[in-house]
Amino acid sequence: MEENSDDKEVYEDCLEENNNEEEKEKKDKEIKEEENNNEKEKEDEKEKKEEKYIPYTIKQSEKLKDDESPFIENKSDSESEEEKIPITEEEKKDIEEKVINERKNAGVLYKNGEYLQALNIYSLLLKDAKRAELKEQCCILNCNKGICFNKLNEYDKALKSFKEALKYNKDYSKALCNKMLLLHKKEEYLEAYEDFKRLKTLDYNLWENYRNLESELSYKAEIQKKKMTDEMLGKLKDMGNTILGKFGLSLNNFQMTPNGQGGYSIQYNNNK
Repeated sequence: MEENSDDKEVYEDCLEENNNEEEKEKKDKEIKEEENNNEKEKEDEKEKKEEKYIPYTIKQSEKLKDDESPFIENKSDSESEEEKIPITEEEKKDIEEKVINERKNAGVLYKNGEYLQALNIYSLLLKDAKRAELKEQCCILNCNKGICFNKLNEYDKALKSFKEALKYNKDYSKALCNKMLLLHKKEEYLEAYEDFKRLKTLDYNLWENYRNLESELSYKAEIQKKKMTDEMLGKLKDMGNTILGKFGLSLNNFQMTPNGQGGYSIQYNNNK
């Protein structure tokens, strides 16, 4: 039986469509494979770039040795006698990039209330920053350490960290502000007031947040200054009396009166 010519054409058309569909699927598959390969190459490139900068994970920070703990500070950061190994400018740039990225990770831990973990990471990063002589990063990391110490109620260590930060940059307002607030908490009003006045000239917007402390700090600083002056004069008087006592005299035998020229005249009074 002869095949109907119309049916044959339909069959051939279908066959051609099927072939085109297969060709399209094959092409799509090739494109997809190429995209996957490109994506894999990018991932491999990224991993290769990052493999020399292993992030400080929480697990690593928990494995700190006792002598590496930020709670044990026998020497200040500036007094470290660690041998400096010369590094290239490229290595310095890479270390700076790592420090900045890992600092952000520590910041996330801090926001989640993981103050000790954040502190550990800041301490580890500070070693790298010091090795690469990254003054700006050393300043920021010391300040961040101080903030963590403060949250952990380690006020003396916090104050030390803020002061260390200011050694790297005396105009870093964030460290100065935190130092001022901590001194206020420790009732060291005289130094706190000096920091308060300096903050106003450095960062007026930040100072504005604490301007309500001005009258309190000014008043208490004046009282503290007078108290310190009285204590110092008292000690000097005791010392003077000890020396004069060997000659049968005391400071009460001497009277100081203004001489009208901005100074004083001293008169001896034998009746006292």
